[in-house]
Amino acid sequence: MKKLLALILALVMALAMTACGGNAGDTENTGDDEKAPAIKVGLLLEGSLGDESINDQAYEGLLKVAEDFGVETKYVECDDTSKYIDYLEGLVSAGFNVICCDSFNQEEALREFAPQHPDVHFMILDTEVSDIDNVASFTYATHECSYLAGIAAAMKSESNVIGFIGGMQIPTIEKFQVGFEEGVHSVKPDATVIVKYIGNDNSAWNDPATAKTLTMDCISNGADVCYHAAGASGMGMIEACVEKGIWAIGVNIDQTHLAPENMLTSALTKGDRAVYLFTESCVNGTPLSGMTVLNCANEGVGVVESEFMTEDIMAAVNDAVAKIVNGELTVTNVMSY
Repeated sequence: MKKLLALILALVMALAMTACGGNAGDTENTGDDEKAPAIKVGLLLEGSLGDESINDQAYEGLLKVAEDFGVETKYVECDDTSKYIDYLEGLVSAGFNVICCDSFNQEEALREFAPQHPDVHFMILDTEVSDIDNVASFTYATHECSYLAGIAAAMKSESNVIGFIGGMQIPTIEKFQVGFEEGVHSVKPDATVIVKYIGNDNSAWNDPATAKTLTMDCISNGADVCYHAAGASGMGMIEACVEKGIWAIGVNIDQTHLAPENMLTSALTKGDRAVYLFTESCVNGTPLSGMTVLNCANEGVGVVESEFMTEDIMAAVNDAVAKIVNGELTVTNVMSY
């Protein structure tokens, strides 16, 4: 009787397996066997942390990414432009499959490197690389936030002489300059904007001594407000403004803490937001590519409403923002084609 029951049980099990379509040795693929690789986010900095500019801002985005998405992150500092590819290779070799480049100076290296690694998603800030499928570009409407800074500078200036300190004289920085000049002249058409550039190579971004000397020259020629778009070199401009008791305008991040009594405002470019949005898209399985412009309309650029930005200044700034957004006001973008 026991043998008969065992035989019947075996037959029932065999029939059940046949009805389900299963065969010995087969495993149904439920999707768990080939999990997508974990997101690991790397950040390549142009230079070092502590620049009070683009590097610190991008790093803030990386910290936010780690906190909100629980992903592994890593940043690398590179002062030598000839080694960008080496650092990118190091990140990829370590399994980082979402890589953020925080400077337009990294474009050439990224163009060479990214096509060789189609399974890695890259982003770059402040330049356009929209012709490579696995690269997302984020550019800033720096001409717009510079225009707003120009309005503030003109309204605060008593001498009607204002300084602009740029890093390298390249289109990316001329975009700041021209937007700023237009903002100044929208308020005071006869105001003078003294323009100074620090250098012709990448050392221009980390030369505060030269920036300070150039700022002192602006001040000696009557400037009572100075604005910089010079990376870490801008620290020299700010130092000169503090020493001479004039207004400074910061850039990229809120630089009020560098000169609490002299920082009129800062023109904001929100690179941390770009790092966050790009990583979020990768985590969600829909990696961004092509071009995204951070501008007044999507609050990707702006100016700091500091204690020194009086009601009349803020009213003028907000009016300009509204006109930029609705198309009534167009600020010149020297990089438009």
